[in-house]
Amino acid sequence: MKRVLVSRRLVAVVVCALLALPMAITASSSATTGDQTFISNVCALPTTWISRILNGYRPDWSGDVYTIPKENNIVDGGYSHAGPMDHLQNVPMFYYGPGIVKPGVYNDTTYLTDIAPTTGAIMKFPFKAPDGKPLTEALLPAAQRTVPKLFVTLVWDAGGMDVLKAWPNSHPYLDSIMGQGAWFTHTWVGSSQSNTPPGHAEIGTGAFPKTNGFVDEYVRLNNHVVQPSQAGPGLLLTPTFGDLYDIGNNNKPLVGAVATLAAHDLMMSHGALYNGGDKDIAVMRQVNNAATGGAESVSWNLTPPMAPYYTFPAWVKSLPGIAKYNAILDRQDGKIDQMWRAKSILGLRTGFDTPARTPYETSVIEAVINHYGFGQEATQGKTGSTPFGDLLYLNYKTIDTTEHLTSLNSVYMKDSVAYQDAALKQLVAFLNKQVGKGQWAMVVTADHGSQYSAAASGGVPIDPTKVRSLLNARFDPTNQGLFQVVRPTEMWFNTTVAQQLGVTPEAVASFVSALTVAQTARSYYSIPPGTEGDTVYQVAFPSHILSGLRCAPAPSAGG
Repeated sequence: MKRVLVSRRLVAVVVCALLALPMAITASSSATTGDQTFISNVCALPTTWISRILNGYRPDWSGDVYTIPKENNIVDGGYSHAGPMDHLQNVPMFYYGPGIVKPGVYNDTTYLTDIAPTTGAIMKFPFKAPDGKPLTEALLPAAQRTVPKLFVTLVWDAGGMDVLKAWPNSHPYLDSIMGQGAWFTHTWVGSSQSNTPPGHAEIGTGAFPKTNGFVDEYVRLNNHVVQPSQAGPGLLLTPTFGDLYDIGNNNKPLVGAVATLAAHDLMMSHGALYNGGDKDIAVMRQVNNAATGGAESVSWNLTPPMAPYYTFPAWVKSLPGIAKYNAILDRQDGKIDQMWRAKSILGLRTGFDTPARTPYETSVIEAVINHYGFGQEATQGKTGSTPFGDLLYLNYKTIDTTEHLTSLNSVYMKDSVAYQDAALKQLVAFLNKQVGKGQWAMVVTADHGSQYSAAASGGVPIDPTKVRSLLNARFDPTNQGLFQVVRPTEMWFNTTVAQQLGVTPEAVASFVSALTVAQTARSYYSIPPGTEGDTVYQVAFPSHILSGLRCAPAPSAGG
């Protein structure tokens, strides 16, 4: 494989970002004597949790304070799925491809970072991932298999093992083909900020956030907190498999993605931003307004920061809309009342926040495959003596949307998983017809798990709005803008304001550690008598103590 250098444009974006980093609030990133209580609290966490926290931490871009609720408590501002807990970290990994994949159940510990190098092994284009390894045990011997004409990376957003186990009868098709593929039983996200950007970045780059830069939904640059994918591909610091594979084959393979957000599409590539790269095909539905925080649109598009580096097939806007699939969902209960069970279909983003979006997106995926000829013989060729195939990256977001609305325990999740399973069946049949049986392969996975309801977990639903109000009242009563972003597992300060107010990460962490059920519980929660004064967080600590943490486990031991 020829050596490929990062483009000058990508270097410029990253160098400017790095040079603009603010001074740390504390005098040193190393632990001080006053940090010993925090260090002891962190070192008392399960070893796998510590590893996951470290895999997701960068001292330059991460938040100033980390928080982890007590294990059964949940941050209920839309059922957050961020955290090092096992149920949020354990995800499916299923390789399917008759004639390519070696069927079996594999119990080794694996990570999302293993997907990119395993794709490299399948495509016979070795990819040395920073933190992942090729799972060649799941493949037939190289001499017995050819390079597939198409490899599909399929992400069921938030479709972790906790979801599949909660609704075991809702994925019959996946179960029916499981014996024909390679099922990995112990696959983990491996980094504690188990959100969309970190998970998809891991899938694409084979690197944990500590290396690829996508440490959470937000990162700090020049004392500003931004969403890394909102600015286009420039803040993804490491190459994806798609980058190197496409360039290594002289940009002859088709490389494309159909998803919802820029963070989804970035598992594919940097597009034309990467040295020698071209404008890969990218379809998404993100609102073109950074102030929305990456909200979804109801029409297909490509945001302005992404547009210079990718090709958007504008004709997808003219495809039949979601109304057909809304009507099917409406009839599912035997009544035509524009309702999905007890919820108005049109009231849920005109149907996009219902399972109707799943078959609708599948119709778009099929149209993209047909239009460009993904996996067709005409795209096969040789670079030297090595055949190549095409790459297609897909994200379905229904499970994630349903989780945020209702938790993984609701009957709405049952419907969402069933729709996702039906879409898998349809897609497999389509690819068998369009590309040919034994001519393509895929991996089915998830970027993270989903969150239980408070009733199911038996814990306290923490209200993030109350937490933020308490923080502001205590540390920023005159609204100077101290807290830029407060996330379920970390928070960023405006470092200039923090210095002016004399606020330290240690003081904030101590305050959060003492917050009680009575102070933070959601209003719908009936507080059991005698628990009003119980604390709700397991740990809260200044993040700088993670640098040089002596109790740190072996690197990447996040399983």
